[in-house]
Amino acid sequence: MNITKKTPLLAASLFAASATVLSAGSVESALDASKTKLEASVPGKFSINARLRYEEFEKSSVDSAGNSIRVRYGYTTPDFNGFTAMVEGESLSEVGNGDDDLPDLDRKGDGNAVNQLWLQYADKDLGKAKLGRQIYTLDDHRFIGHVGWRQNIQTFDALTGSFTGVENLTVNAFYLDGVERVLGTSNELDSYGLNVSYKFAPTAVLTAFYYDIENEDDAAFDNKTVGLRYVGSTKLDEVALKYSFSYASQSDVKSSDSEGDYYAADISAVVSGVTLGAGLEVLEPGFRTPLATVHKFNGFADKFAGNSINGGLTDGLEDLYLYVGYKLPIGNGLSTKVVYHDFSPESGSGAGGTEIDLVAAYKINKYITAVSKYGDYSADSGTPAT
Repeated sequence: MNITKKTPLLAASLFAASATVLSAGSVESALDASKTKLEASVPGKFSINARLRYEEFEKSSVDSAGNSIRVRYGYTTPDFNGFTAMVEGESLSEVGNGDDDLPDLDRKGDGNAVNQLWLQYADKDLGKAKLGRQIYTLDDHRFIGHVGWRQNIQTFDALTGSFTGVENLTVNAFYLDGVERVLGTSNELDSYGLNVSYKFAPTAVLTAFYYDIENEDDAAFDNKTVGLRYVGSTKLDEVALKYSFSYASQSDVKSSDSEGDYYAADISAVVSGVTLGAGLEVLEPGFRTPLATVHKFNGFADKFAGNSINGGLTDGLEDLYLYVGYKLPIGNGLSTKVVYHDFSPESGSGAGGTEIDLVAAYKINKYITAVSKYGDYSADSGTPAT
């Protein structure tokens, strides 16, 4: 169970769940508290967000479990001729005696940190620009994301801007000077990118993007990526359809030699409240997404996350998946989703296998939300279960 509670002076979240992994894989249980804003007599807005997490991980003969608590507390100034500023602190610590090899307990630098510190200028007709440490995401988080599932969210030291002065056109641009990663480490970056979207219809958006990612501390991150993404939806009688298609090509930063391509497609239909969907994602050998929310892709067990960030998968990856979602009529409604993955190497004889993922969320009231996740990865016969 994952519980979030908010009062005029307090936001709290509590999650407790357990599961058993039947094969090599991982189990995760956590609470993601929704944000709350504190109303005060002083100008501006105060915010506090707390998350108490229980997580269990089983891999081969290793079985680890533990608790951690993360609290964020911030203040955003009132608008002054288009200018606003925000500061947000974060405290993360272990609760009880946990195992050090869990992702959220292996965070170097447990304690207090500055999560966000930025200055923004916004114009309702033209767009906005923001300078400083900030949360920054683009599209479906496949290339630039915040890794919100982890206790220590990913933030960037950056200059970002969004131009919306032309109807149906959005131009996002960024320069990244550094990244605060989920394990509490920092990397110096010299990265920039452009993301341009045009809305052809209320439910049809085409996006083109170019990202030049350079990490001063780890060359395995470095890449130049150019791509396209199309997202749309339609309705056929009583059936609501959603679909998305993505393509990207990646090259080496220094030599511009081709390193691999990326393909993705997803389509889903909602029939009588039941969501049925299927998708395919292909990463060719060497294709990497070092600043993505990688946990969102290729299974909750994070079997392929590490290499997707650093240097790319040696044999690439094909992820064919099916999913079913339904909001059970229990109380305020229990949202559930089950995903089945069939993994295989894109080339060579690398790791393959299958995975079952489950996620459930229940909003008890506007102050309390509960979320639980489970992932069970099973390696193919003869494939190393690492």
